[in-house]
Amino acid sequence: MALPNGRRYADYDGPITVRDRVIGVARALTRPQPRRRLHPQDTGEGYMLNHEMGWWTVRPVTGAGARRWISKPKYATRAIARDDREAALTWMGQLLGLY
Repeated sequence: MALPNGRRYADYDGPITVRDRVIGVARALTRPQPRRRLHPQDTGEGYMLNHEMGWWTVRPVTGAGARRWISKPKYATRAIARDDREAALTWMGQLLGLY
């Protein structure tokens, strides 16, 4: 988890409070979306593969499920090594019915 809002690493020595989490979620929800601009013909319907905190995850491209710290990924696995992206892509394709 990140440091509480408005605090630097060297200044922080306590637990993350509920207030800090609420502020963090509120800031994440009020950011203009999408962060990455999609092509004008792209509907945003689809999934992306990410490596997050030790596991491979499959998340929607847009919507609430696309936000890392707020929602659970659609699919996740720790069974595939971090440097084996081809195996992760194959796993994702099988889950989504592409292969």
